[in-house]
Amino acid sequence: MPLSVLLLVDRGGCIDPFGTEVHRAANEALARLKATDEVAVMTYHDDVELLQEFTRDRSQIENALERIPKANTWADHCLNKAFAKAADYMVTAGNPVGRRVIIAITGITRNFDCGHGPSGKAAKQALFESGSVVCGIIPKTPVQRMENSLMVFGTRVGGAFRAVLDIKQLAEETGGEVMEEKPERLNTSFATLIDHLRTRYNLAFVSSNRKRDGTLRKLKIDVHQELHKSQGKLVVKSRRSYVAPKEK
Repeated sequence: MPLSVLLLVDRGGCIDPFGTEVHRAANEALARLKATDEVAVMTYHDDVELLQEFTRDRSQIENALERIPKANTWADHCLNKAFAKAADYMVTAGNPVGRRVIIAITGITRNFDCGHGPSGKAAKQALFESGSVVCGIIPKTPVQRMENSLMVFGTRVGGAFRAVLDIKQLAEETGGEVMEEKPERLNTSFATLIDHLRTRYNLAFVSSNRKRDGTLRKLKIDVHQELHKSQGKLVVKSRRSYVAPKEK
């Protein structure tokens, strides 16, 4: 089945995660997609902008990547706004739940909620409802590691007083993954991520809980112990929860 991929590019702060190497890696990775896959491009800092609507035209995607605006040194990394807007837009994707992917390209993986926008909690709910898988591409540099470490430390200390959104946590909960590598090596990581997304299985089930109440429900998928014994430890990446349909 085809994929709907939304590239979500961070343009806030003093770190520019979308440098020349990452730009090239993105183009090379997207070239691995099938002709039936669709791609959209969105950027964020204090605000969120949709640069390119979903399209299967690779030239339009390449053009959108060329139009990525310069990083705004004085802007914040508003993850709550970015993922809320991304989730709302993913509902328009041409492909069904489980084939919708948001790939965040950023140096900052965790931040407090920004004001004047949906909360991180609301953004997570919207992500679950959209059926999107969250992934991350993190270009690792000494400056990036230092700034991200400070952000992680600060949000852990202040997390009891202010809401926080974490990309790695979103990836774990939605069945995605985060790739961290030096910019010059990200072409391999980006390509690996695309290959993993292409080879995912779709599983379906009918819940014994027939209530249509719109609540968040937990999921757990694992492999049989016999497979662990015969093939070694296996790891299943899948969404850990879903939103039940709500009766209108």
